[in-house]
Amino acid sequence: LRHRAYRAALLSNFATGWSFFGLRFALVPLFVAEILDHSPGVAGLALAAFAVGNVAAVIPAGRLSDRIGRKPLLIIGLTISGASTVVLGLASSLPMFLAGAVIVGAASGTYNSPQQAAVADIIGSARGGTAVATFQMMSDFGSIVGSFGVGLIAQQLSFGWAFGISGLVLVIAAAGWMV
Repeated sequence: LRHRAYRAALLSNFATGWSFFGLRFALVPLFVAEILDHSPGVAGLALAAFAVGNVAAVIPAGRLSDRIGRKPLLIIGLTISGASTVVLGLASSLPMFLAGAVIVGAASGTYNSPQQAAVADIIGSARGGTAVATFQMMSDFGSIVGSFGVGLIAQQLSFGWAFGISGLVLVIAAAGWMV
């Protein structure tokens, strides 16, 4: 925990858990069904749109992070992912939502590989059992807190607020990498 980059990685992996598992898997199907008024099958299409964007970006981002460094892609990816998550919660049509989902997926693919590579850089050749386990547990913790949090926020306030706060969590993680 003494390493600033490791602390930033923990924060961004928490944000990843919150936004991937907490928001996408817990709330997106409900958003598609309740707000966009489509069937559960269409919710699967929406989740596939996230995956398409992610797959399109993850390999090029990994290669690019080896050339220009991890930090720029982490900051850009987390920031775009956060901003586009906020906008996604404002979608009023399925085509708009699907296009936004591809963008959010691509943004998350942009920071995912560099985030993992940064942790590998920090750990180096040392045995990193505790460090890697803690890194992974932050994603798990984000998933649990995110699932509960976005559901509560959507129920008490609105889906828009749930997406907005989730976007803010990602932008805060980007700020962690700026320091």
